[in-house]
Amino acid sequence: MIYFDNASTTKIFKDVAEFMCDYSQENFYNPSGIYSKSIKVFNDLENCRNKLRGYLGADDYQVIFTASATEANNIALDSFVQKNKKVLIGGGEHSSIYETAQHLRQQGFDVVFLHLTTEGKIDIEDLKNKLDDTVGFVSIMHVNNETGAINDIANLTKIVKSKAKNAIFHCDGVQAFCKINTNLKHLGVDAYTVSSHKIHGPRGIGALIFRKGLPIKTFVFGGGQEQNIRSGTENVAGVMAFVMAMEKMQKNLKANFDHARTLKTRLLQNLTDTDFVLNGNEENDSPYIVSLSFKTKGEVLLHMLEEEEIFVSTGSSCNSKHKGNRVLTEMGKDKTSTDGNIRISFCEDNTEDEVDIFCKVLKEKLEKIKGLNIWKK
Repeated sequence: MIYFDNASTTKIFKDVAEFMCDYSQENFYNPSGIYSKSIKVFNDLENCRNKLRGYLGADDYQVIFTASATEANNIALDSFVQKNKKVLIGGGEHSSIYETAQHLRQQGFDVVFLHLTTEGKIDIEDLKNKLDDTVGFVSIMHVNNETGAINDIANLTKIVKSKAKNAIFHCDGVQAFCKINTNLKHLGVDAYTVSSHKIHGPRGIGALIFRKGLPIKTFVFGGGQEQNIRSGTENVAGVMAFVMAMEKMQKNLKANFDHARTLKTRLLQNLTDTDFVLNGNEENDSPYIVSLSFKTKGEVLLHMLEEEEIFVSTGSSCNSKHKGNRVLTEMGKDKTSTDGNIRISFCEDNTEDEVDIFCKVLKEKLEKIKGLNIWKK
């Protein structure tokens, strides 16, 4: 089996899964309790908060743990968007941002979407044209989950703050976290979202990191957990496992990045004699994500590869119920490219041999498709 859909989810590290199971058995106590064993669990939770802050260079930030990055993104928009202020949203955002922004627009908020360049990054000139002192909130993702395009967040925050100094800048960092160097002070963001299951941690854990003093709202009412923002007994074992996965990934960040770069380069070299379009920039995008378009239906190709136990996607799994590809369309891609898109996404466990096998099988399937007369000319 060859699994090239790591931007969708990753396999949990074995030792992380074992640790999570053991912790759940041995430290099952409610962190809100007042006896010593509960206090120990509470302290473990707070230690995880500090470790996440430390890794992200976020000493002046608060951390709340959530059930997912989607929930964290929703909390950010629900808290920081103001009715009398303009809202700027990147045109390539994850559906948890994009759909929430659409909902806000329907409620009467002044939501404006920013254009993308042909390489999938935020169009800086469009951003400058839409910026003024009425802007109160901006959300632009760090690494695009469809194409791997990397936005220069540090530059974008400077541009935004130069015209709207009080605007809150939120960044979805899910595909950047533990894959490229990320320091929130350097980036200049006010809020940042991360996820566990994209870095070999358990599902059901995400986090929102935001500057201290920001006017964040209560999202779930109840016992006042997570600083009275998201009530409910905390999944401490999951949080502990998440941070353990983070520590494992950060130790090998450069080696993993270089390995992913090698895989991406090998993939594209193996396909030089194949008719495809690369959606993005070979050199400057994240090497973990490769978006390719062929002159056939991407879904057909996906299922033909699946027959050989090779797994890719046709884009974001969180957007799989919607037809077309919003991000590629925003990049100016035609219908042939959006219909014929597949996304290959790597992790450090993938090998060059897997890339070679994938390319060989892919070419065979493309030839078969041509013979079935479903190849677009």
